[in-house]
Amino acid sequence: MSTKGCFRKAVLVLAALGLTACAGRRPLDPRTAEFPPPRLPEIRVGQGSLEQGPTWFWVEDHDVPLVRLYLAVRAGEVYDPPEKAGLARVASLAWRTGGAGDLSPEDFDQALESRGMDLELRLGRDKGWISLTVLPDDLDRGLDLLARLLWNPAFRPDRVDWAKAQVAEGLRREEDDPQSLAFREMRRALFRDHPRGQTPTEGSVARISREDVVALRRRLVGVGAWTVGAVGDFDPARLGRRLAGLFGSLPRDGGAYPRLPPPQEPAPTAVVVPRPLPQATVVWARIGPERTAPDFGPMEVCDHLLGAGGFGSRLVREIRSNRGLAYSVGSFYQALPAFGVLGAYGLTKTESVGQVVELMTAEVRRLADTLSPAEVARARRSLVTRYVFRYDDPANLVRDRMGNLLDGLPLDLGDRYPDTVAAVSVAAARRAARTHLDPSRGVWVLVGDLDPADPRWTRLGTVEVVRVEK
Repeated sequence: MSTKGCFRKAVLVLAALGLTACAGRRPLDPRTAEFPPPRLPEIRVGQGSLEQGPTWFWVEDHDVPLVRLYLAVRAGEVYDPPEKAGLARVASLAWRTGGAGDLSPEDFDQALESRGMDLELRLGRDKGWISLTVLPDDLDRGLDLLARLLWNPAFRPDRVDWAKAQVAEGLRREEDDPQSLAFREMRRALFRDHPRGQTPTEGSVARISREDVVALRRRLVGVGAWTVGAVGDFDPARLGRRLAGLFGSLPRDGGAYPRLPPPQEPAPTAVVVPRPLPQATVVWARIGPERTAPDFGPMEVCDHLLGAGGFGSRLVREIRSNRGLAYSVGSFYQALPAFGVLGAYGLTKTESVGQVVELMTAEVRRLADTLSPAEVARARRSLVTRYVFRYDDPANLVRDRMGNLLDGLPLDLGDRYPDTVAAVSVAAARRAARTHLDPSRGVWVLVGDLDPADPRWTRLGTVEVVRVEK
């Protein structure tokens, strides 16, 4: 027999043996199959200091010829002067689009686009982020443009006026969006007398001047709290020296924008926003446990099972799938450094608002007494799997470190998440649900074609009426 024939016979024999070995096995059922729990990828995050300035974090990755740089600062809307709320939003737009140094806005954008670079700047609710994405060969040019934007922005008057107009238009659109309007009023009511409850108005935006925008940037780079991050194809030692030369004079923590204390939860309140809309929006929210609290992991599990876990969650199954009473329904839990926010929401027909409120209340209350070991196990696995997939991109790990540093949290808090959630017991989840999932506390917001005098709303708390004038 030829060599080729012997080889073919050997392959057939092995295949036959394989089929024989598999003959007694049941086919894989993805609904019942067991797999080992996912683990975070082993990514080394470097850490150093830019001379006497900011701490910087990096992940060296030569698989993709790309460099991503991040600058973060503790700043944002919660620090706006009340009479000029919206300053951070206006400054974000005017800063990035107003040109820098001797480059006009058009020339600055052309310098970026000609080399395929991307440069973004945004002052959010309590942090500001500047990001640069560039090819390794264009890194020095990209850093020069980033430094110009940070140290010598033009803030052309016409761009400041344009930014104010954009922010004002966004506020008008927000009032025409029932969900946006409901969550805005939720923040106002839940964070009463706290900077997080402050929201811009067209009047406060109109009072913002170019001088206010310039002064904000000067204060940030002079006495703010900064950190830097980098991910990609670079030599850390060389890049560290370059960053130190450009950004080493940024303050590590100038103290201009201190971490805010937690808000006090208000008395039970029902905020009714009458609007001639074809559907209504319902939101319930209250203060919850902070990021480092013992109940953080249990509340992640409870939130997933209550309404954040999609079609298998309690609220979605009962209110949407079984009863057909909501276009969209779910729950939320956001853990911040000093406190958390948790709650539920639903979009429904005007005539169904009362029923949705009753069902939402009932499902929230019954969770603690009906949690099963199987549910908790599924939630733990789903949360860990989803979280691990975040770190397919190492930039998320670097940004986590940067945010934790500015928030005063343990730097590796994100690394601990899988173990924290995997350790949640049924007893801990039930205890957290009984402690925090109490719809008789916190605030309810109802937006739609509703009668504020309806006696049903008084059962939710003190009724407050908010009228949006058009």
